[in-house]
Amino acid sequence: MAATKKGLGKGLGALLSSEGIPEDQKDSVVELKINDVSPNTDQPRKTFNEEKLNELADSIKENGIIMPIIVQRKAKGYTIVAGERRWRAARIAGLKLIPAIVRELTDKQVMEQALIENLQREDLNPLEEAEAMQSLIKTHHMTQDALAKKLGKPRATIANALRLLNLDESLHEFLARGDLSAGHAKAILSLKDKEDQRKVADVVIARDMSVRQAEEFVRKYVDAQNNPKPAAKAVELDPQAKLSIKEVETRLKKSLGSRVRIKPSGDASGKGKIVIDYKNPEDLDRLLEILG
Repeated sequence: MAATKKGLGKGLGALLSSEGIPEDQKDSVVELKINDVSPNTDQPRKTFNEEKLNELADSIKENGIIMPIIVQRKAKGYTIVAGERRWRAARIAGLKLIPAIVRELTDKQVMEQALIENLQREDLNPLEEAEAMQSLIKTHHMTQDALAKKLGKPRATIANALRLLNLDESLHEFLARGDLSAGHAKAILSLKDKEDQRKVADVVIARDMSVRQAEEFVRKYVDAQNNPKPAAKAVELDPQAKLSIKEVETRLKKSLGSRVRIKPSGDASGKGKIVIDYKNPEDLDRLLEILG
């Protein structure tokens, strides 16, 4: 099996002999047909930034794939254990072959390795990380202590991550796309009522609050709920809190086909900004045509 320049990164070709390396040799690097490889439907990472994927594809066209993906042999073809982003970018780049390491793993080991690789690369958003941890605990009957040891993290980190799954489901998108951080979510989780969570999250996002500011706002909100005095009531009746930022953003996103963020000024004027993302000059032209 000869090395293919287009599919291999610098130095990787030296790992392969001209005759090729048998696939059953542990951790050897082999070339697989890219169409014989499929993503793992249970892998922790669910979202892929299209712009960054295209950037990686351009790099692969220029330099090849430096690090082989890890796959598991199936009855038909192979399933990705680690490296789905590289695989996706390689397909965009038009590669026919992809360097891979074939491992025989249990389903539990597949989930563990996929989670560990993504955590090491910081590729998961907080919600994906929490969902993957919960899957390992429930599906494979792991304790939080065992998972913490496997991931090399304190048990408290695991517990705090799992708490994010208690956040109101309508706010998951904000957490997934980074409008709310894990710290923001932790502050909002102090509120047990889902409607209160949504209301406060709208204010936090609208005012672009830091985690500390969000914690302070939640504290004042709780005080206002518990002590409905006129001065405290102003926190509950803040006009920004009554804005459904998520609903408006979602409608604009559907209309424009692009990510949209609304950023009210936070004062009594009612002013604000609408930020519309575009991927490239062609996408900007498309938006201008719609808006025109």
